[in-house]
Amino acid sequence: MIELKEWIEDGITIRKTNSGYQVFTIPTQHFDINDLSELTPERFVIEVEKQQKNIEMQNELLGLAFGKRVEAGLFDDLFTK
Repeated sequence: MIELKEWIEDGITIRKTNSGYQVFTIPTQHFDINDLSELTPERFVIEVEKQQKNIEMQNELLGLAFGKRVEAGLFDDLFTK
């Protein structure tokens, strides 16, 4: 459990679903797993990287929609904890 501490220290929610589990942490947001054995440090790294890519894409889309305000970082607080 110690190896997962950095990923779950702000809290973790695990919800049983029909096909496995849905996991939520602040750094990862929601992700699905089939079995609890999938909750490894490596899996959390993968999910955090996915979330960071999603934030980058959101910023790009906002940049296209709102231009210079996004480039100036005016929306940064919407996508960070």
